[in-house]
Amino acid sequence: MDVEIELPSFLTAGDEQRFFQGLKDLTAIREFHINNGRLMLRMEIRFLTKKASREFMALLTRYQVSLVPLRCLAATNKKFAWLADPHEYWHQSMFDDSQEALEQKVING
Repeated sequence: MDVEIELPSFLTAGDEQRFFQGLKDLTAIREFHINNGRLMLRMEIRFLTKKASREFMALLTRYQVSLVPLRCLAATNKKFAWLADPHEYWHQSMFDDSQEALEQKVING
């Protein structure tokens, strides 16, 4: 699955390094690159465990990245139905229907 997100703003070079190291540490993230100020991620769903999903959402939340591109996981795969739990901290970011959030894109691959 390919996901496109808005590239977050970084406060320092070390901050940016920690973000990208966090992506590298996730086995489900097979590759990523920047294209026109957007971060393109290629994810291998079979490696996206519940623990890995939580780590990925925590990383994106820490850098204030919208989780809207990940809501398709909850909608299309029973394995990820738990993502739709309205009591979880990520729910508002993932299911936010504001215009700003809708600018995020998901590319099915």
